[in-house]
Amino acid sequence: MLLYSTIWKAFYWMAMGVLYTIMIAGAPSLANTLGLQMSWWKWILVTLWYVLVSINLAAGFTLIGEKERGAGPKFMAATLIPLAILGVCLWFLIQ
Repeated sequence: MLLYSTIWKAFYWMAMGVLYTIMIAGAPSLANTLGLQMSWWKWILVTLWYVLVSINLAAGFTLIGEKERGAGPKFMAATLIPLAILGVCLWFLIQ
């Protein structure tokens, strides 16, 4: 299939790298715009939360891609719901 060719995989990972770079570069500007006073430990907590969400999404969609259609959504629901709650708690902490 054309979508699974080696050329499209390279474009996908380049696009993901560009998106992550834009998000990381824009994070301080977003924090300033929202009026957040971010210290070093707040940045570490936000980065840790973001990495955990990224890993969980990647793992869940990998399970779906490996034909584990039942395990992928269950894994994402079991991990992303607590991470969403932690994200709300983190939001109140950094304000």
